[in-house]
Amino acid sequence: MSGRAEHNVLDVLRQVARRVPDRPALIMESGAITFGELRERVGRAAAGLRRLGLKPGERAIVMIPMSIDLYVAMLALLEMGAVAVFVDPWIGRRQIAAFAAFAEPRAWLGIGKSHLLRLSDPRLRGIPVTVTTGWHLGPWPARCSLAGIEVGEGEIHPVSPEDPALITFTTGSSGEPKGANRTHRFLLAQRAALAAEFPAAQGDVEMTMFPVFALNNLAAGVPSVVPAMDFRRVDRVDATRVLAQMRHHEVTTCTASPPFFDRLAAEIERRPAERPALRRLLTGGAPVSDAELRTWRLAFPETEILVAYGSTEAEPVAHLTAEERLAATNPARPLAPGYCAGRPIDRIRAKVARIEAGPIELGAEGWAAWELPAGEIGELVVSGDHVCRDYYRNPRAVGENKIADGEAVWHRMGDTGSFDAEGRFWLAGRVHSTIHRGGALVHPQLVEQAARGEDPRIRRIAAVGVPDPSLGERVVLVVETEEEKIEGEIASRAAAAGLIADEIVLTSEPLPVDPRHNSKIDYGRLRLRLRKR
Repeated sequence: MSGRAEHNVLDVLRQVARRVPDRPALIMESGAITFGELRERVGRAAAGLRRLGLKPGERAIVMIPMSIDLYVAMLALLEMGAVAVFVDPWIGRRQIAAFAAFAEPRAWLGIGKSHLLRLSDPRLRGIPVTVTTGWHLGPWPARCSLAGIEVGEGEIHPVSPEDPALITFTTGSSGEPKGANRTHRFLLAQRAALAAEFPAAQGDVEMTMFPVFALNNLAAGVPSVVPAMDFRRVDRVDATRVLAQMRHHEVTTCTASPPFFDRLAAEIERRPAERPALRRLLTGGAPVSDAELRTWRLAFPETEILVAYGSTEAEPVAHLTAEERLAATNPARPLAPGYCAGRPIDRIRAKVARIEAGPIELGAEGWAAWELPAGEIGELVVSGDHVCRDYYRNPRAVGENKIADGEAVWHRMGDTGSFDAEGRFWLAGRVHSTIHRGGALVHPQLVEQAARGEDPRIRRIAAVGVPDPSLGERVVLVVETEEEKIEGEIASRAAAAGLIADEIVLTSEPLPVDPRHNSKIDYGRLRLRLRKR
């Protein structure tokens, strides 16, 4: 298909800027920018990048925290038809450099510190187009300042729907570069899915800590307030400061990870007068406990609370309200099969496949040889227009995480679980953390959920498989708590659900969690910690 300007996701932003040029687009604690001003800055930046020698289709590393500068840089790259490449900032410096070099970029746009990383690696020093968000002195730390690009009118470059727009590199336990390839078609489809599932109301102002939701807001004409926080430590959010931002800017909706709302709810419990007038609270990124939902409901009694489920490659997949979740796991149904994620949205096709550590290839029998019926636990696989079809220059990752099905491509979510009779998906664990004990599969989240119960003394809990000469793996339950001698109670709760914990370890040391959301247990790091013990 030939390239057309309307296939470029930036065409949507330009239409919004024409319609509401004076409406705030991005609001920081330090200042704001309107849709019209953002369009002008993006156009200047795109024209400037062209003059510096960057061409359509070429890749540019972007290492800028969530800010106005981030969106100016990213949108300018999209407008000119280049590809914005993001490397997860929470991984180690060596991996950041290795992943950046793997992308073979022609440009580097970043804060001053990021250029120090670039200059320290011989593979990155020769990148011809370098732009900093701060000051520069000649070619140091970069050849140009983003704020210094003052002349030029950007033009939306015609693209094909399958042209890459964004590449997001994240890392798993292998550390191998794995860049989700988000095409222009994917971004437009994701925008449509988010708009359908979480529609904006007239006059909405959203606070979000997720860049993808801020990008969707820009396409929908909704002002985005960026929370004043250290995005590397969501669990240490200054709730007083953030709540003040919400009230000052009259925020109506908020999207963030569970620890963010834990902090807000705790502050509102201490100071009820600080409660903002939110109409919707949307969370995701990790399982949310029933106890958390009840706490949030007390803090936000008039607010719609939604729990979303998805991943980097497919967002959103499913969601449900707090009331639906609490009703699904009520005391009348104590043996709930995990955490209820809700029904898959209309734009997603979903199946549960039998658990397989290696690649899945459909044979002559098709899905009949792989798909499991409702009630059986397997791996969730999804397909749809807003599901990434491949990874950048990584056929191995494509083979391990994608399933070819004629013209369709299914993505393996890596999550295990089952569908109930009502079509809701229940999370039970992760494929890579499934425990093989005595010839049977043990699903960590089921053990954790049963053993934890509603015990307020337990901060975090994780079930880990540790090598065992007779069982293959034994189930070790690690409990983060300040209490002592509660192993018997924990074991009893697990046994009542028909689940086994071979060993229970109490620790006051925080369990390792993912650095992005500070909420998901890092089972790999925890397993290494146990082995060292």
